Amino acid sequence: MQQKPAQPESKSFLIDPFVLLRKVYDTVEQLTEPALEKLLTTKRFAKLNGKVMSAILLSHRATRESVSAMLHLWNFPAREDILRLGELTLQLEEKIDKLTDRIDDLEKRMAKSAGGQDGSSGAA
Repeated sequence: MQQKPAQPESKSFLIDPFVLLRKVYDTVEQLTEPALEKLLTTKRFAKLNGKVMSAILLSHRATRESVSAMLHLWNFPAREDILRLGELTLQLEEKIDKLTDRIDDLEKRMAKSAGGQDGSSGAA
């Protein structure tokens, strides 16, 4: 059997990359913070940001519509189809609940009327 050489218990000279990265981040943040804050508070940046957000929303809508068309072309249900099916299922559950309540009411009335007829014919 081979024995592994014992490692010395001295301090390691390896640099922790996370400590180094944090120092770099903090330094860059201190240097750029005033300029970025000044930039972010301008009306020009707000207008540009609005245009970028509009472009992003437009591309999301176009992507969603093209994926939906592609799914329909391949005969797969799209998100809208599944949502519509869920709504129809909820409506059906509500109708079943109403019918169940009506049946329960009818059964109670029939039981009362049957009990009332039995009670009146026995008293006569």
